[in-house]
Amino acid sequence: MKKTFKMVDLDCANCGAKMEEGIKKIKGVQDASISFMAQKITIEAEESDFPRILKEACKVCQKVDEECTIEY
Repeated sequence: MKKTFKMVDLDCANCGAKMEEGIKKIKGVQDASISFMAQKITIEAEESDFPRILKEACKVCQKVDEECTIEY
């Protein structure tokens, strides 16, 4: 299942690319893409895995940029 979420305080496209790379490595993530222009992230995973994946994805984002998070 694909779901799209709003990115909060994503400041640069390069940071978005680093976050996308890290999120794709999370167990259960089939695909992930971040649109810097739209300030959105799309994650493809099993429905039951989303709560865990989103928490881990937020941690990945904050490692790259402390102020960036995912609104879900």
